Amino acid sequence: MRHYPRAAPELEITNLLDDGIMKLFARGDTGPATGRLGEMIATGRDLYGGELALLCCSAVTAPMLEELRSTAGIPVLKIDIPMAREAVRSASRIGVIVTFPPTQAITHALLEDAAAETGKSIEILDELEPLAVEAILGGDRETHDVILTQAGERLTAKGAEVIVLAQVSMAHLVEPLQRALNVPVFSSLETSLVAVKRELGLA
Repeated sequence: MRHYPRAAPELEITNLLDDGIMKLFARGDTGPATGRLGEMIATGRDLYGGELALLCCSAVTAPMLEELRSTAGIPVLKIDIPMAREAVRSASRIGVIVTFPPTQAITHALLEDAAAETGKSIEILDELEPLAVEAILGGDRETHDVILTQAGERLTAKGAEVIVLAQVSMAHLVEPLQRALNVPVFSSLETSLVAVKRELGLA
């Protein structure tokens, strides 16, 4: 969430990180993952005075989100829902770049739900690149970016009109990919800011 202090200095951001949750999702252990996320939301609310929780994990499913909202006591937003709505508003052939496999089906569902809200028909094109997430977790950002740029090129060659970046870890690639591919590129980092400000009565 590094961008928010520049884009919205009126917001005070506290980041809570537990990258071990990715191991739970990879094993399909959504119950323990939900419990851990609930604990983190409670910490943000009770210890740090948080007024809203923004879930940056794209692997959170709709049922998990509803369960977390039912116990949070504060608004809970999922970072990629606004992105899905904006992408659907902008195009019908949507290319999706995914680096963490458990989020592939979830991102499809988000886009399809957004399309259903407006009665729009969409086509989703995928590029799944797990080696990219391995690279960035290992500190090799250059390899990560090369892999994803090539994935974007393949998607546009297939006719994708916009590109959706399924993981927030790709947010730094929005502008470079837009220049390289000449199509709109959507990251959940930017699009979620509008939703956060609206929920807090700041927009």
